[in-house]
Amino acid sequence: MKTTFTVLMVIFLAFSGYHLSFKSFRLPGFALKFYLTGIEFLFIGILLGSSFLNLLDTQTLKSLEPVSGLVLGWIGLIYGFQFEIKKVKRFPFDFFLSTLIESFATLLVVFFGVYFLLSFLDSNINIKIMGVLTIAAASACSAQTGIVLVTSDFNYNKKLITLLKYISSTDGLHALLIFGCVFLIQQPVYDKNWLVHQLYFILYITGVPFALCFLYLLFFSNRIYEKTISIVVIGMVLISSGAALVINFSPLLINFFLGFCIVNVSRKKEHIFNFLISIEKPVYLLLLVFLGAGIKFSNNFIFFIAACYSVYRLTGKIIGGMLITKISKKMSVYPANLGFGLIDSGGLAFAILYDFQQRFPCETTTYIITIALISIVYNDFLSLFFLKRLLSKDAGTIK
Repeated sequence: MKTTFTVLMVIFLAFSGYHLSFKSFRLPGFALKFYLTGIEFLFIGILLGSSFLNLLDTQTLKSLEPVSGLVLGWIGLIYGFQFEIKKVKRFPFDFFLSTLIESFATLLVVFFGVYFLLSFLDSNINIKIMGVLTIAAASACSAQTGIVLVTSDFNYNKKLITLLKYISSTDGLHALLIFGCVFLIQQPVYDKNWLVHQLYFILYITGVPFALCFLYLLFFSNRIYEKTISIVVIGMVLISSGAALVINFSPLLINFFLGFCIVNVSRKKEHIFNFLISIEKPVYLLLLVFLGAGIKFSNNFIFFIAACYSVYRLTGKIIGGMLITKISKKMSVYPANLGFGLIDSGGLAFAILYDFQQRFPCETTTYIITIALISIVYNDFLSLFFLKRLLSKDAGTIK
């Protein structure tokens, strides 16, 4: 009874809150930025969690795993649809290389910095490495929210904004690939059957998306009404997410690969994408509520660690931005502090963190995820300041 009530309440909050969040109101810049990202639903999740009202306790969240799998699968499918090869080829190779450099510079700085910070944790070494690798992958993600918000009030360098938007929309690809490595190291390497298990696991995670993609292409190959497409898409996400849960893999990654395959093969991709995007925001708000419910503030020291993590992430972004300007003469025209425009974390970072939290539940995981979420809130307050500093030199010039 409690589970049913909680599900209905959370869904009501997400769909009703969707009509209030993401709207433009007259607020101070940092407050408007905070509001437009829907972060307030993260705090609603904290309020409903075990730390306060205890409506979304550990047992209830466990019983809601199919719903959370559907949420993660939906986000993964939407993100996979962004990588249509024909459209990606329109951008120069230097842009792709810039995204690669920026992502891995951030990832390396965050991984080694946070691993050193958490050296005091007395936990399984595999879980610790997997947790730090996860938040390092999430740190590579960036969003366009601040860019869109600031550039509506400034005259700006169009080439710079185009590059920032490209990086912030594609750096999640590298984050997901790194996050996939977490599942390959979940079993200790000293296990004598480690290699066999890894080969079987890789076979599963590559075979499932292609098999499901073939299955759904058969559905879409015949005449199908638009109303029927919605039913097929929902069934698609349910089956693929369920298959991921059965093999203890990520619904986010499985559906990302599935979305990538469908968008590059199916003729119905526009109809599918339109349906997916129509309820993207309520799904995102559900994710924030579930994620917030799992947060536990074990001590005040965690806020200091989160601040250090934010500094490491900012350092990685700055280093990545500087390296981007060195790769070719074409890229040298961009400012060296390019990383200032990539501080926003974005929704994919939340999905990666929640997926890890669901797959590997333990005290160490909760502690690491809480650090990452506090850091994201810090980043939300800092991102506009750094972005405006980046764009101030180019204000008044449109290229």
